[in-house]
Amino acid sequence: MKVEIQQLPKHGRKILFEIESEKVEQEKQNIIREIQKTAEVPGFRKGKVPENVIATRYNDVIKKKVVENLITRSYFEAIKENNILPVIDPEIGDVKFENTLSFSVYVEVKPEVTVKKYKALTVKQVEPEPVTEQMVDEVLADWEKRKEFASSIIDPEKRAAWRKKIRQQLEQLSLTKAKRQEEEQIWKQLFEHSSIEIPEKLMLQRARSLAEQQLNYIDKKNKTEEEVRKIAIEIYEKMKPVAEEQLKKYFILDKIAEIEKIEVQDEEVENAIRQISLTSGEDYAQVKKRLEETGRIHDIRDDIRIEKTFEMIKNSAQNIKKIILPGETKNA
Repeated sequence: MKVEIQQLPKHGRKILFEIESEKVEQEKQNIIREIQKTAEVPGFRKGKVPENVIATRYNDVIKKKVVENLITRSYFEAIKENNILPVIDPEIGDVKFENTLSFSVYVEVKPEVTVKKYKALTVKQVEPEPVTEQMVDEVLADWEKRKEFASSIIDPEKRAAWRKKIRQQLEQLSLTKAKRQEEEQIWKQLFEHSSIEIPEKLMLQRARSLAEQQLNYIDKKNKTEEEVRKIAIEIYEKMKPVAEEQLKKYFILDKIAEIEKIEVQDEEVENAIRQISLTSGEDYAQVKKRLEETGRIHDIRDDIRIEKTFEMIKNSAQNIKKIILPGETKNA
């Protein structure tokens, strides 16, 4: 097998393959023998159909499987041997199949990331917004408009319980908002101290995926196909910068995890699966089996690794209550 790798701009790699006739013929014979085991042809016993009859009768099927098998196998061998780390699904092209098989594969590779500083970042502490009685009243008034809550809110004891629940929820939202603002400070500094360029096709794939998710929440009733298409395009364009930022965050944390040699223990993965099981109400063994079959176990492990990395960065940050600007004094 001949393999030629062409380096293209913007993280692109075009891999050219040429597979010799001997290897093609060997794959063809393997497929013929596989088909022969179960083939049912009038005049022959099952499993006893001659190979030349199989080759003629299943010619199109054999060609298709030869091409699929050799392309898949050759591609994975090539990226492994040449240490290529694709970040998008391969795009197959230029397929020519006669006695030999030739084809090309386009991929985009993992971007280079430089992170100059990620420890001891400065974070100004954000105090959660206090929850007032008026805020609780406003939520309760909104709930009163809904019939399913009306009877339970009228009763004084139940009303007090609902007020307490509302306050707890509002306080949690306020705390979450404050933490998010602190994390935004960290990300601003990480972006300033990092250098990365996101592969274009990867960004577009992520934007398309995000747009599809958003489109699922859009009420499409009484809308024409053209109107839905226009909305989809608008959402897609809005999702491009979101996708780019998400990918930058991932690759920056991935690089830091690599530097810090952050690993994920099997027990951590098991705990994550148990949490999914509890949330979904499914049996733990069934959930684990499904995740293994779909390859999601690897994704869960990677998610935990990325989360651990960001927690490490947050824990190392210097939290201060007020940043002293030039000309100010500490007392001020």
